Amino acid sequence: MAKTPNVSALQSKSPVGKVIGFAVLVIIAIILLVKIFNFANTATNEIGLHYGGGIIEDRKFKSVIQPGSTNKRIGPGDTFYVYPIDQRSYIIGGAGADSSAEDEVTVVSKDNVRLGVRVQVYFTLNRDKVILQNFHERIGLKTEAYAEKGWHDMLRAYFRPQIDRALAAVATNYNWAELYNNEAKKVQFQTSAAKEFTRLLPAAVGGDYFCGPSYNGNNACGELSFTIQKPNPMDKGIIDGIEAKQRAELARQAQEQKNQQVNVELQSVKAQVALLGAQGYLLKSAIESGKIQFMVIPQNGNVSIPVPTPPVTTPTPR
Repeated sequence: MAKTPNVSALQSKSPVGKVIGFAVLVIIAIILLVKIFNFANTATNEIGLHYGGGIIEDRKFKSVIQPGSTNKRIGPGDTFYVYPIDQRSYIIGGAGADSSAEDEVTVVSKDNVRLGVRVQVYFTLNRDKVILQNFHERIGLKTEAYAEKGWHDMLRAYFRPQIDRALAAVATNYNWAELYNNEAKKVQFQTSAAKEFTRLLPAAVGGDYFCGPSYNGNNACGELSFTIQKPNPMDKGIIDGIEAKQRAELARQAQEQKNQQVNVELQSVKAQVALLGAQGYLLKSAIESGKIQFMVIPQNGNVSIPVPTPPVTTPTPR
């Protein structure tokens, strides 16, 4: 009896089987290399923090990965966190990721009127190595600020309460009308609120983690840009009352102008009557209005005055 050939042995010796086996080994080797050789990359507007996390080392900070870095090798099991370094904003009362267009900060003025205030804050993240590490370990890890959603959550959690506090503390120094239609008072209000916010924010977050919008990592940190729009009364009836008062004032001014014009005309009439007499003034007025026509006859001149011909009446036959 003939022996049946071993199919497995034939397959293992076939070229196709050898190629498949080699491909599997290559894939396994790539996976192992990725585990062993971990790489980090940053965009030009990002900065990275490298933390150890291998089997034989502690989970601790190791280095900063500079903006625009490519394929920076980090150890197996290490962790890499990325933060934005370009200009950022937190806007209350505008279309954006941080708040809705209807959102406003509510404050109470010195004369107890509730006002809605819209705010824009522009800033950059401090790139100092120690400060950045401290921010990550105190704030970033807790809020996951290295991710986009976590970044916005961090701003709402730390920026918004301090903005509310700063505006509320300063608004009580001004009457609502001063903030609504007095530009100089509004500038004072904004300046005072910015100083108060700048004082409150580092105390709340635990450090000078945020710099001004012109900071680039090599210059002074600078102050955050803090601007507000014109505060508006929450009660719209107040604005309607102001507009009604303004309309009445405009009407009063218009009437005063008419009265002044009539008075000037009356004084002119009095002066002409005094000069021409009552009859002379009436004659002058009649001539000026065209009710009386007159002609200037030249001296020694012949003038023909047309005499109107009366209409001819034809008798009606009986």
